Amino acid sequence: MATDEEEILMLIGLHSQLTDDGDYERRIGLYTDDGEFIMGDNPGSKGHEALRATFAASSSPERRGKHITANSVLTVTGDTAEGQTDFIFAHLTDAGLQLLAAGRYFDAFAKVGGQWRYSRRKITFLGA
Repeated sequence: MATDEEEILMLIGLHSQLTDDGDYERRIGLYTDDGEFIMGDNPGSKGHEALRATFAASSSPERRGKHITANSVLTVTGDTAEGQTDFIFAHLTDAGLQLLAAGRYFDAFAKVGGQWRYSRRKITFLGA
């Protein structure tokens, strides 16, 4: 049986893969019903319907690339957890694979029905 930390790391990895694949419907399911997604200084999206609109807008093939995550630091307290994970995002262009962004995720998680879910993800960009 996986530990809470291992399950959360798998959640982080799955989020990246679903984002890269453009599978925003499954990605929404990784969030609690009132889950929040904030990118940079934008106000963010809260709840599944708002997440659907946000994720659908960035799921077209020309907007996708490859997210690589590393250096996750997690703190689990019962059925909640917090974590920070570094990331880089590369995008395939006519000139080849190019680094588009790098930064850190600041995440909050909640265990719902025995499954870890995002209750909040805030993305900060390197240099921002």
